[in-house]
Amino acid sequence: MEANDGNTGDRQPTANSSDGVVTLDDRGACVVLRVSGALDLALAPQLRQLAERAVRLGPEKLIIDLTEVSFLASAGMAELVRAHRHSSKSDLRVVAVGRITLRPLQITRLTDELAIFPTLSAALDEQ
Repeated sequence: MEANDGNTGDRQPTANSSDGVVTLDDRGACVVLRVSGALDLALAPQLRQLAERAVRLGPEKLIIDLTEVSFLASAGMAELVRAHRHSSKSDLRVVAVGRITLRPLQITRLTDELAIFPTLSAALDEQ
């Protein structure tokens, strides 16, 4: 699904469920997937769809920003792992902080598999 981002007039690929939205921001060498709302069974398929699209673009960095996520379910974490395993040509980075997103990743030990960053700026800047 395509939607206008409301700021620049540019069209960005977005996918949404009743409780959340995933937006793909293609920056050339870097693609950012911004997730907001509940990353659960309803939104996970949309994250998968846009993550697959992002991987096909072949960026050097693929960043999944969970800053605006209000709930991280196991279905969402499974999609993070899937994206990581299918992004062999891209450096996958996840932006997660706090009890809502970072804590579930720590409890499930996904922090051992995923590159976690505290902010989008840190994920963009780090080599």
